[in-house]
Parts: sequence; structure tokens; C-alpha cells
Amino acid sequence: MITNILFTRLITSEIIQKHFGNNVEVACRPTLKLDYISVDEINKNIDHAIEQYIVTSQNTVNAIRDLDLNGHFFVVGHKTALQLKAQNRNVVLVENYAEDLAKKIIEGDYQTKWNFLCGSSRRDLLINELSKANHEVNEVITYCSEQINYKLDNIYDAYVFFSPLSFKAFNQENDIPESSCIFTIGNTTTSAIKEVYPNHKIITATIPLLEEVVENIKKYIDDKE
Repeated sequence: MITNILFTRLITSEIIQKHFGNNVEVACRPTLKLDYISVDEINKNIDHAIEQYIVTSQNTVNAIRDLDLNGHFFVVGHKTALQLKAQNRNVVLVENYAEDLAKKIIEGDYQTKWNFLCGSSRRDLLINELSKANHEVNEVITYCSEQINYKLDNIYDAYVFFSPLSFKAFNQENDIPESSCIFTIGNTTTSAIKEVYPNHKIITATIPLLEEVVENIKKYIDDKE
């Protein structure tokens, strides 16, 4: 039975209280620190002749909040897309995973030049796939991710991860007991964890959203009671 959970990012007290109440002890220990690039620097690096933008992170949405960008947005993540729409951006294509977005872009009737607004630790997959299909990608870094390393004093019944980089930072100083359950936000994170813990129980969100992760944890707790 799960009595304590470690989230490797900050979760609001409202979410913790609403979904876990007083029955489960929840700890939040972030493994990544974000530093946003200045709006002027981002704007300078964007090719404004290209009116197609790829966005794969909610962090990028925050970074470009004050930028006036004309064009079409191609997005990984439905929550990311909703936040872009809230900024009155023209979102034309949304997929849950970068590989699916790349496939749709390549198969679609779109221009072959892109501004890719991303973090400093972005995966290579999307750029590689587009480049192989003779698309030109202008990479624009909107934020930098810095690892936070720490050694835990406690053992948890469940560990929750939201990116391969987050797990990598955690794994440098910590081990996860095989008796513990691991929850992830998506397939990419799960794949990274399986390379280190092939025999651990890992439960992956079918849709990469925090809400899906929380529901998986709640269901697992209910099934074990």
C-alpha cells in the first residue's frame, strides 16, 4: 500500500489535498531548475520570415508570453496547445508525442521551414526526423534546464517523474527500491527509466498530462487497498 509519494517537480497544495487528502504523505523535490531566456534574445533568434512555429513544452509558452508572433503553431501536448490558444496563437496541429507530430508535419501540406521554440535539453528526434525529410529547422532556445542533485534521506512507496532529464538528475544520487512503484508522464520518460530499472513496476500515463499521472496513482492506491 502506498503511504508516501515523491514528486520530482512542484505540485500545488490544492492538487495534493484534493486527490490525496491526509491519507498519503506527498513530498515534492524538484530535480530541475528553469531559467528563461529574455524576450529580446528569443525575438532576435526567431526567423520572422518563417511563420510556422513548433512548440513542445509549456515552459516555452511561458517564455514567449509577451512576444507578438504571427503564424501557425504545431504543438506537442494538448495542455500546451490550450495555453497557446489562451495567448491567441493560431494552433493548427496537436499531437501527444514529438514523433507523432513530426510524422504529421512531414505527411502534411506545409512549408518546409520552421522555427522550433524549445528548451536547451530538447530531444533530437523531431529535428532529426524533419531534417531527414529535407525540412529546415531554426532552433530557438527559450529556456535552459539545470539539474538539481540531492541525496534523499527517505525511501518512498512511489516515485513520480516528468522527463528523462529529471530522472537522470535524480538517478545520480539516489536508488529506487524494487518494492516501490514508479509513475511517469509518458513513454519517453519510461524508456529512460527502464534502461536503469528494467524490473521495476512502472505505470505510464497514456496521455502526457499531470492529471493523468495523478489518476494513475489514485487508481493504484485504490486497487491496493
